[in-house]
Amino acid sequence: METQKYPIPLPDQQFVMLLEQARRPDGQQAMLELLDYYEPEMHQLSRYLPMSREDAMQSLRLELIELLKTEQL
Repeated sequence: METQKYPIPLPDQQFVMLLEQARRPDGQQAMLELLDYYEPEMHQLSRYLPMSREDAMQSLRLELIELLKTEQL
C-alpha cells in the first residue's frame, strides 16, 4: 500500500497573501507557488480521471487556476 505524504500545511495568512498576489495582473510567481503547493495532491487525484496522466494534470491545473482567479473564494 502506498504511503501518503502530506505537505506541510500552508498557514492561512500566507495562503491569503499568495491568493491576493496571484489575482493581480503581475501575480504569476504567486500563482506558481500555489500550483507547486497543490501539485502532489493533483498528481494523486489525476489517477482517478479517465484520461492520460498528462491531460488529467493539465485539467486539474487549469481548474485550480480558474478557481483561484475567481472572487468567490
